[in-house]
Amino acid sequence: MTLHAAAVGAGPAITFLHGFGLHGGTWAAQVAEFSRTHRAIAIDLPGFGRSPDVGDLRPMPDLIARALDARGVGETALVGLSLGGAVAIDFALAHPARVTALVLADALLLGYPARLETWDACVALARAGDCAGAREHWLTDGVFAKARGRPAVWAAIRAMLAAYDCGHWTGAAALRWAATRPRERLSEIRVPTLVLVGEHDTPGFHAMADAYVAAIAGARKVVLPAAGHVSCMEEPAEFNEALREFLASAGGGPRPPRS
Repeated sequence: MTLHAAAVGAGPAITFLHGFGLHGGTWAAQVAEFSRTHRAIAIDLPGFGRSPDVGDLRPMPDLIARALDARGVGETALVGLSLGGAVAIDFALAHPARVTALVLADALLLGYPARLETWDACVALARAGDCAGAREHWLTDGVFAKARGRPAVWAAIRAMLAAYDCGHWTGAAALRWAATRPRERLSEIRVPTLVLVGEHDTPGFHAMADAYVAAIAGARKVVLPAAGHVSCMEEPAEFNEALREFLASAGGGPRPPRS
């Protein structure tokens, strides 16, 4: 299996990993901004967007590495939103020499005792054959509270989710991890790390952000005012500014010009 990856621009690589039910289109504002001075890569994770799950048993870090290899990318900064944050951690643990910097945005932390309020009902609906109902119920989750008040953002999220076939809820698709206990291994991460979280994200994701900062040496936390869980779409200018400043301080390539 080869993951779909849209790559634009030239320069130091920066790879974006999306959240559950979405795809690489999540990062439109970031790709447009950072492709001016970076090689900006937006990957569709297995079972999302244009990366259908075909039963490849390799863990996600290996699939991502293969997608990067196909585009001539060795080292890269990684930016992960929500589920994509957990995937970024998995990649950093599996391929540490390939990661130059790490950005965890409203990131899921595997092994942390927090669950999305809608998850179990979505699984039940999807397995009963009501994928449309599962998708609609997913959109009622508190993580989307801020996005629901932004018509353009909400329309984009709904459009991306409409293409999701519910495979992970039904069991037809699977996210295969390389690290079995990533929370216990966070101290192994040695690259510059930024933890971003929307001011209005849920308490569970704020707690996971704090857990990341406490466990990863030198990690720093930035709260994005007015943003919720999908911070890169809800407040793209503020998100890009925080990312720009971090990459400059972390040596992740030239400082992109301001919009």
